[in-house]
Amino acid sequence: MMPGPLQLEVLAVFLMVYALIVVRRVGRFKVEVWMAMLLGAIALLSIGAVGLKEAFSAINMDVLLFLFGMFVVVEVMTQTGLLQFLAITFIRMARTSSRLLLIMIVFVSVASAFLLNDAVVLVMTPIVVAACTIAKVRKTPYLLAVALSSNIGSALTPIGNPQNVLIKIESGINVLYFVGRMLVPVVLGVVAEYLILRTIYRRDMNRTFDGEMPEPSSMLTNRAGAKMVGVITAGIILGFITSDLTGWTIALTAAIGGTAALLVSTDRRQVVRGIDWGTLLFFASMFVVMDTVERSGLLQGIIAPFGSTLFAPGPTSVLSIFGLSIVLSQITSNVPFVAIMLPVFRTAGASSAQWLALAAGSTLAGNCTLLGAAANIIVLEAAESRGESFSFTEFLKAGLPTALVTSAMAVAFLSMVG
Repeated sequence: MMPGPLQLEVLAVFLMVYALIVVRRVGRFKVEVWMAMLLGAIALLSIGAVGLKEAFSAINMDVLLFLFGMFVVVEVMTQTGLLQFLAITFIRMARTSSRLLLIMIVFVSVASAFLLNDAVVLVMTPIVVAACTIAKVRKTPYLLAVALSSNIGSALTPIGNPQNVLIKIESGINVLYFVGRMLVPVVLGVVAEYLILRTIYRRDMNRTFDGEMPEPSSMLTNRAGAKMVGVITAGIILGFITSDLTGWTIALTAAIGGTAALLVSTDRRQVVRGIDWGTLLFFASMFVVMDTVERSGLLQGIIAPFGSTLFAPGPTSVLSIFGLSIVLSQITSNVPFVAIMLPVFRTAGASSAQWLALAAGSTLAGNCTLLGAAANIIVLEAAESRGESFSFTEFLKAGLPTALVTSAMAVAFLSMVG
């Protein structure tokens, strides 16, 4: 069936957005990621592909509230010197650039398994920028490590990322079953990521840090404030972990934590100015664009070729689910992709193994490209707000081999254990 005129217009807008995010520049004019997505949302409104009411309905306010709260916490951590304290601590532990990379990968992977990975990268990105500035090493490999590790580590548990939470709620998949099946692929994935990044950036991995590093405590500009925001951050983490028991959403937890941190701040106007408003605009616009793409029916043509094998018995199903995840996650990002697939899997009566394959496939596929996962965009935007950046192609150079290798290992292991 040939796409209609409106579908072609929606496709043209989507391709325009994707192209702008890839090239990041039109003549002398630099196009920020959030600007590209905002232009896409405005274009879709202009051609009548989505109405204003539908556009506002598509925006997930929980996500925006979560990000807003965490941005406030990070700004107050910077204000009190707590971020700089943590950065120096990591450097003193590492002593060499390759060991710093390993420490960052392991720390982010473990943290992302038990916390929401978007929250982990939001906190870790400014720490990494600060650490690399102090150590005088190139920041790109470490920023990429934060993004890639957050996706790999979050694949371990049903609470590591938003798409896994959706799958856990919908399928009722057993937590121990989930962790037991994903432990080996995640551990192997972390090792593979380290080796890939170390190989690609081998010229940056031979640096030994100067012995005279400042004491971490000297970085604290407001000791009392740092302690208080540290306690607040710990409370937020506990809130994320216990959200199923308390009934408090992660968005509410982050908002309460952000409000408490704002009260601790000695310069609240500076905190508000420091919030990464570009990231908030990006996500609001992304929800509008992806919702319009989904409702246009364009994605059905991509899903159709996989229809006969998605729920086939044995390894065929796992391979098919991973293949579809790799393709569609680059178009819609992995959280919207899973949201689209939930009714398909529910109607088909998917088994626990198939639900697990959807969780693992969509998460690991997030490392293929910059648009594959929300965490990738959060790292880029958080880095750019501090004067650092990396390109779509630079992310692709490290992310694509990491995604393909980790996905291949996961497919092999999950097919073997059944």
